[in-house]
Amino acid sequence: MNRMAIRSMTRKAGAALLLAPLAALMPVNGTALAGSGEGTAKASRPLPVQHDQKDKRPNFLVIIADDLGFADVSFNGGAMPTPNIDRIAKMGMPLDHFYVSALCSPSRAGLLTGRYPHRYGIMGDTITPGSDFGLDPAEKTIADVLGQAGYARRAFLGKWHLGHRSLAFHPLRFGFTSYYGHYNGAIDYFTHEREGEPDWHRDYAPSPDKGYSTDLLTQEAVRILETPSPGGKPWLMWVAYNAPHGPLQATPEDLAAVGFDPSKPRFANDPGKREAADYGSQGRGNTRRQTALAMIHGLDRGVGAILDTLERTGQLDNTVILFTSDNGGPQPWNKSSPDDIPADNGPLRGAKFLHYEGGVRVAAAIAWPGHLKPRASANAGSLAYVDLLPTFARLAGASLPRPVDGRDVSAAILTGRAVPQRTLFLGEDYRVPAAEGERGPTNPEALLGRAPAVSDGRWKLIGDQLYAIDKDPFEKHDVAAQYPAKVAALRKVEAQFLAERKVPRARMNQTHLAPIPQWTLPDAPKP
Repeated sequence: MNRMAIRSMTRKAGAALLLAPLAALMPVNGTALAGSGEGTAKASRPLPVQHDQKDKRPNFLVIIADDLGFADVSFNGGAMPTPNIDRIAKMGMPLDHFYVSALCSPSRAGLLTGRYPHRYGIMGDTITPGSDFGLDPAEKTIADVLGQAGYARRAFLGKWHLGHRSLAFHPLRFGFTSYYGHYNGAIDYFTHEREGEPDWHRDYAPSPDKGYSTDLLTQEAVRILETPSPGGKPWLMWVAYNAPHGPLQATPEDLAAVGFDPSKPRFANDPGKREAADYGSQGRGNTRRQTALAMIHGLDRGVGAILDTLERTGQLDNTVILFTSDNGGPQPWNKSSPDDIPADNGPLRGAKFLHYEGGVRVAAAIAWPGHLKPRASANAGSLAYVDLLPTFARLAGASLPRPVDGRDVSAAILTGRAVPQRTLFLGEDYRVPAAEGERGPTNPEALLGRAPAVSDGRWKLIGDQLYAIDKDPFEKHDVAAQYPAKVAALRKVEAQFLAERKVPRARMNQTHLAPIPQWTLPDAPKP
């Protein structure tokens, strides 16, 4: 089923209700970042001088949303407009079938390294605050590769989530030249705290910056983009927003934009056992869904500010821009409130944690305005998060230091000719709880979706289930009994993938250490 058909199925009855307040508060040029607290970017910012990039190789901008649903963007039929995120799709194309891991840390690892993260122990869970595990220092990231190729500025902004208790896990040790953001997932958007300690950093040092995290990241991205890259060299910028991941919190302006009624109650806040009592308490709306929509509105504003900065500094045409989510949108585990969902995956089955399409097929788009002709659909076949490194390396004329699992898909994106058939690995078997305890959903439907999974674009195997995914994208009809030979063939390939794990699954979160004061690395260099 094509994207237009999916779009028609994802329109919500509340679209008209959302459009009116959004139009009133939508910034014209994306520069005004309402409600960010201290340090809010000024609409009267003077226009910077146009940049002179002497090296004509492309710049690369990666924007990652956190827990965004497939239908939480309007280019996939979402009811709430996301005009700035849609600009990327309109300047280039939606990536109709872009696959990631079903969880955050694994997706971020695979995007950076081009290798399936189970190879080095990051899959099936996220790196929790008490963990002493992290991305293997032997891995080479896209920043390493582009750095070797002469990309002078390689900035990482936002959520790292790949290790936080050793200098060896720091982004600056993986090829990036600057870092601004937070190590842990799920920080409080206003206090920046996780487990009672502030987690906000510039390079190795704690940052005193105050404000709403989405807007702080946008402001930093704008500041960097307004500063010419050293020597006129091309650059890489990685903007990993934590929105709209929980705790669900939004600015007053963004809540107003989606219909918040201050006369009505706000949804209940449950900080959890390891968090402070006020964790996630600020910025809650009337419902979880309303708050998530407000957060997406703030995310979209941020994307608009970044795109506008690229345009007015003359860098837009030669920048490859990828927008994606790290996994599908979550669903509430509390089935007593099934209507108050934080995310919308449209007609796709499943959600975050699961290997059904709703967990691993995400909203994504790519643009390269001066070089890539816009198309309504990528028509490139199934693309994957591990394809990013080899594709960017090819476009930059860079060499790969080691074999990767992904493919260079630049030709498919540029021409619309589909990538040659291949089998993608979507995840291991997570039906049995790991030794350190189970953090994911364990209801019967969830356990079915947490079985190991592979897909070759036509067929998808999840445990003992087989789906003709090209004809049945919503995974309604299990046809394993009709095609036993196909099940056997896919299971053989799946076994080859599974054999590549070298680190036990339990290792990632086998420790439950106390939080570090200000989440500052004990061996961090002094500023």
